[in-house]
Amino acid sequence: MTGLKQLQERFQAGILAGEDTILDDVKDSARERRSVLFGVYRNAYVARLAEILGNDYSQVHAYLGDEGFAKLVRAYIAAHPSDRRNARWFGRHLPAFAKETAPFTNHPEIAELAALEKALDDAFDGPDATPLTIGDLAAIAPEDWPRLTFQPHPTAIRLTFTTNAAEIWSALKEGVSPPASARQPEPQALIVWRQDDMARFRPLAAEEAMMWDEAVHGVCFGVLCEMLATFAGEEDAGLRAATYLKTWIDSGMLRGCESQQPLGEAQSGAPSFGAGNRASVRPVSQ
Repeated sequence: MTGLKQLQERFQAGILAGEDTILDDVKDSARERRSVLFGVYRNAYVARLAEILGNDYSQVHAYLGDEGFAKLVRAYIAAHPSDRRNARWFGRHLPAFAKETAPFTNHPEIAELAALEKALDDAFDGPDATPLTIGDLAAIAPEDWPRLTFQPHPTAIRLTFTTNAAEIWSALKEGVSPPASARQPEPQALIVWRQDDMARFRPLAAEEAMMWDEAVHGVCFGVLCEMLATFAGEEDAGLRAATYLKTWIDSGMLRGCESQQPLGEAQSGAPSFGAGNRASVRPVSQ
């Protein structure tokens, strides 16, 4: 007699791997063969996972249409059976899967659309932190500004796209026909984050993207200004840096800052600002 544990393992293998060993423990009914009866469970499992992916990647679905999205979903489910109790994480590998798996690799905008949707969902669910404010900066002495470093909001996610996937996503979100897919002349930098209980994204110009990438890795404000001067000229480099910084603060993209003491000076007393809390949001653009 088959034990409960063995029966459960056979049942799981029948659902996840398509094995038919479980059919030895299933009887035909008066009207259907056992393979048809067990097929109900197999089909329900796949249908539920497909529904989850459809909810998580609604704009990818809209872009591909029902048939194209079904092909992507079937291939993904076969390659990535559910391995978490929480369905929220089932589709986490879809952007990488679409980027690396034929025939979807022939359409890189699919993977980038999926990456944008995933980033918006991750920002939606991300941890809270009280954003840095202009008032926080006003409390910092002018002589400390060159040594200021900044911490990004924990929901901030940087993306780099090679296609016009962001424009396609925006059109689909607005319910209008998307533009034809196209390669970007230069890689497009995007930032995704949460503000005022909504997930947002916007493109970053090359200079701002460079400054953001360096700032979130701990480069101090004085050096950031020097880097901007090298990047696009010394004239108004400090003003450009201050303008980007104010934009980030006004948008809630930073959670804190601190003044790094010069080597040889005591670290105690260095001012720092930033805290944390929580929110609930839904993805929106801009």
